[in-house]
This record gives sequence, structure tokens and C-alpha cells, in this order.
Amino acid sequence: MDKAISHWRKHSVFELILCSLSAWLFPLPALSSQNITLAWNLVTNTDLAGYEIYYGPASRTYTNNITLTGNVTNATITGLVEGATYYFAATAHSPAGLESDFSGELVYRVPSTTATLTALPGPADQFKFSVSGGSGCQYVVQSSTNLINWVSVQTNTAPFTFTDTNAGRRHQCFYRTFYLSP
Repeated sequence: MDKAISHWRKHSVFELILCSLSAWLFPLPALSSQNITLAWNLVTNTDLAGYEIYYGPASRTYTNNITLTGNVTNATITGLVEGATYYFAATAHSPAGLESDFSGELVYRVPSTTATLTALPGPADQFKFSVSGGSGCQYVVQSSTNLINWVSVQTNTAPFTFTDTNAGRRHQCFYRTFYLSP
């Protein structure tokens, strides 16, 4: 009877660790924001007061704009959502508030840098998973035995496979990744 209880407890602990590991391996993706810098040639008009940069989710449907004053030739747009497509156009404006026609439109799809982790089969004393995300983006893999203290164990360019050859020596281990900004 003691053997059966002991085996059951061991099996339950394994399932708990496996469930905890699954929760850390397959988290819901968190949306993060990105930036784009737009640049253009200076308008050579003595009556130039600045520019308006328009952008939005559909062609010629601009829901946002920023006003730039003076002879600037670039602007950084922040807070763009990963995976979303944005349409940009610009106008020049005079001190009296008169605006030029819209420039040609620029279409930009914000790359996704959210990583997806997929557990892979491997030897019993190892733990292995693949990391896919933005192609060519760098990700850091971290591990923890207590979900408080995290140690960076690998930095690599997606897609790649991570193998923890020491997994069999620990009672439990959790993993996470994060995008390494350039």
C-alpha cells in the first residue's frame, strides 16, 4: 500500500511540475509596441512652417497625426502595435495653416517579435523546446527554479532550439524568453 501512495504522490508532483512548465512555455502573447522613423527631403518653400504626419489602419483613413514645426526632415512614430499594418502620409503646412496635398502613401506592417515556445521530445534527463518569433530577431532564454530568480542561459536568433542538458539534475525548472531589442 505504501508503494502505491508513494508512486501516486510522485506522479502527482510530476504532473504539477509539467502543468506549471506548460503554463510558462505557452503563455498568452503580450502585445508590445514598436517605433518607426520616417524621413523625407526638405520642402524648399520659403513659406514652410512645418509638416503634418498622418497615419492609420487603412489606406487614406488616418486616425492619428502629429504636427512638426520647422525644417525637420524626420519623425519617429511610437506606440505601434506588433503585427498591425499602418498607412502613413505627410503634408507640408504654411504659417497660415494652409496644407499641401498628401504625399505618396507608405505602408508598413510592424514585425511581430513575440516568441512562441514549443516543447520537443528528448532524453529523460534533458528538456528541449523550439523558439520561433520574428525571423532574425534575437531572444534571450532564461531559467528559474523558483519563479523569482531568473538566469539568462542562452541568447540566439530565431528560429532556434534550446536544450537544457541539466534539467534532470533539478527538482523543477521554469523557462521564459524575451525579445532582445537592437
